[in-house]
Amino acid sequence: MAKSRASIRDVARESGVSLTTVSLILNKNDQRISDPTRQRVLQAMERLAYTPSRLARGLPNRRANTLAVLVPALQNAFADVYFGEIISGIYEAAATRGYRILLEVARREYVRRKEYITLLDDCSVDGIFFIGATAEHRWLKDLDGSDRPVMIVNNHFKQWALNWVACDYPQAGRLAADRLVDLGHRRIGHICGPSDLVETSRELTEAFVGRLAERGVRLGSSMIVEGKFLVDIGKLACDELLARDPGLTAIFASNDKMAIGAYQSLRAHGRQPGVDVAVIGCDDIPNAALTEPPLSTIRLNFFEVGATSCRALLDMIEGKIDADSKPYHERTPVSMVTRGSCCEAASIVSA
Repeated sequence: MAKSRASIRDVARESGVSLTTVSLILNKNDQRISDPTRQRVLQAMERLAYTPSRLARGLPNRRANTLAVLVPALQNAFADVYFGEIISGIYEAAATRGYRILLEVARREYVRRKEYITLLDDCSVDGIFFIGATAEHRWLKDLDGSDRPVMIVNNHFKQWALNWVACDYPQAGRLAADRLVDLGHRRIGHICGPSDLVETSRELTEAFVGRLAERGVRLGSSMIVEGKFLVDIGKLACDELLARDPGLTAIFASNDKMAIGAYQSLRAHGRQPGVDVAVIGCDDIPNAALTEPPLSTIRLNFFEVGATSCRALLDMIEGKIDADSKPYHERTPVSMVTRGSCCEAASIVSA
């Protein structure tokens, strides 16, 4: 992948001056800056092949009052409850502050042309939200350490310095573990998400397994099966767990869709969710309360994570939050919702 364009922050670091000094020189408002300092900054720009964007040339006060939301090129992405809730939260927070929303899809050609960077550098939008971003989206490296106003929503990356807001997945894992142990369960299966691609999925699983260990329950790797966040794959994952331990008494799935898939698997094996096996999901999508029995789950407020990420990004754009020194990170609260799919281990007759 081509090297990303140098930023105004890179120029400041290279020349050993502040961002304000670089900005003053770019805007030719540098009467009080010494000539040696000016020359040092100009030479740094030349070494870095720095091309000032319209934003760097002093146009932030002429904002577009528009924010872009970029989602992966998935079938029916905008119809998915996950994306829909997050986008709704972003929209409501943006509208409150007088900003519009532009929806974009990260199709191959869009990414190849780096249009997400062009939108920002041409001031077509004031900031961009990336939803559904995973480690597969290696083009996000273009924004690593950049001073461009971007926000990763509900995921984050160890390898890149980017702003992010996400649900508190470690706490979600701990809540699920505590609930199952409190109900007396020790033979537990876990249907996880793609931990190698989604950092928050890895966090959730690690926190769940870690808290079980703290409570005296060891969950071996053989009782953790990936379900790819899908109903049908969740069903297959539950099939595999039951094959490995026909006497398991509880299942924690990393999202509600996979938990619904576990319901299908359990019934196909002659076992009833909430009676023979306790099931806990994670999300609290609208359908969770409509299943039979109603699904116990960890409530992740996707609307709020969208709204929180929007408020934070707007505060950066408007200078109320300084994200220049280090990226902005925030987790939104989660909570346990107990419904009919939770049952005590003592009430279960082992297979």
